[in-house]
Amino acid sequence: FFDDVIVGETYEHRPGKTFTAEESMTHTLRALDQTPALTDLHFHHRTSHGPLPINPLHVLAVLTGMMTKTFSKIVANLAWKNVKFHGPVRAGDTVYAESTVLEKRESKSRPGQGIIHVRTTAKTHDGRLVCTFERMILIYGRGQGPYDAAGY
Repeated sequence: FFDDVIVGETYEHRPGKTFTAEESMTHTLRALDQTPALTDLHFHHRTSHGPLPINPLHVLAVLTGMMTKTFSKIVANLAWKNVKFHGPVRAGDTVYAESTVLEKRESKSRPGQGIIHVRTTAKTHDGRLVCTFERMILIYGRGQGPYDAAGY
């Protein structure tokens, strides 16, 4: 809950996520992106060496899901900013992420809810930095939202 979030605290988003070429190609095509380097293994192997690169937008989507599991009382995503991909995630890489709370404030327009501003860093299993971004999240305060009625 918003009440439990502490500025300066860092949250680890576990478990990590191991990416596969098949899932990345499927999600890339589902997003109507037909970039051969991301969707065609034969093209990739003719033009590159090593494992297929994972679509960066798929990586961002997975990181967002990891965060949502950690900050489980999210009402809405308000913004992403300063999104940077520092290096490719490749098929077979396991990515781990953590978020540090930079700021928090109560919502002026939504009583019982608050806004947290976090900076997220994602690294591969071998410590290679792959993505950083900031995100503004609207989150329920204690006793707010559908959780009591749902029994959790």
